[in-house]
Amino acid sequence: MTTSIDDLSAIHEILRQRANAPTSEEVGPCVATLNLLVFIDDADYREWVLERAERMTEKHPSRLIVLDATRDDGSADVSTTRGDGCTVLSQRIMLDVGDIDPAVAASIARDLLVSDTHTVLWWSSAAVAESALLEALFPLVQTIVVDSSGPKREDAAVREVANFLRAHPGAVLRDLAYMRLLPWQDMIAQFFDDPALFHDLFSLRRLEIAAGSEAETVYLAGWLASRLSWHVGEGHTFIARDGGTVTFAPSRSGERRRVMRVALGTGASTYAATLSDDPTVVCLSVEGAKAKPCWYTPLQSVDTMSLVERATMHQERDLIFEQTVETVCGLLDCASQ
Repeated sequence: MTTSIDDLSAIHEILRQRANAPTSEEVGPCVATLNLLVFIDDADYREWVLERAERMTEKHPSRLIVLDATRDDGSADVSTTRGDGCTVLSQRIMLDVGDIDPAVAASIARDLLVSDTHTVLWWSSAAVAESALLEALFPLVQTIVVDSSGPKREDAAVREVANFLRAHPGAVLRDLAYMRLLPWQDMIAQFFDDPALFHDLFSLRRLEIAAGSEAETVYLAGWLASRLSWHVGEGHTFIARDGGTVTFAPSRSGERRRVMRVALGTGASTYAATLSDDPTVVCLSVEGAKAKPCWYTPLQSVDTMSLVERATMHQERDLIFEQTVETVCGLLDCASQ
């Protein structure tokens, strides 16, 4: 049902009617696991985001509030999804906010949230830094989900995420670009599961990463550095725990969001994981003093929907991600000097 975004009483009344609770003081689903706020400002990206957000609400009873900046007619569209009998499982409120002041849009969103329920903001915009609306929504939410390597993202996206976390210490933020790297993190760990190779982790002197966008490259480098207690050095280098210099050689290759190759070198051996002609298979190789025959391993498929669900439902801070971001900040600062 469509009404005006300015008429909150009408929106609440529609929700009451749909919940079959005309006298209830609480306007909300009978069961609600979360409030999911979604901001969209890219018309080309709009349907893609909406599809995944709605799939979330189908699986997890929730109130979905979409702040749609691609439309500016000031309308609000309210719909519900029902389960057995008359139980309301999920509610969706589409708000056209293209011409609305950020403070007003945030105030409307606040008034529509289900009280005492975890609130997640999926910020699908490419702009994170200096966004008046994001700043206005920040006090309302417990978790923010972004994607530094989403469509139309520039290389500055990771820097904006890092700067946002610097300005908001303690904020719970998930970056889908970082979360996509879990299969590659596991792949790197596989090399050194062999006790005969484990100690090479502490004598690495070279790191090469080829990926289709900067986010994956710097996040993977930052993650490895934070796990091995490396510090950012001058230029594209890290300083290992033993004081040795680790050269970092990033390169752009392949499709956006996809890592193509990771290589780690000691003075005597090179460990490489390279995407094969089959995008679901990675070739692992060890060359040099500790050479081993090449072997192949499946690359775990991580679809965006699964990432959004995991980012939304896990409410705790990810301390490893935060440590990674600190290292990435150092990398980006050095690169800009």
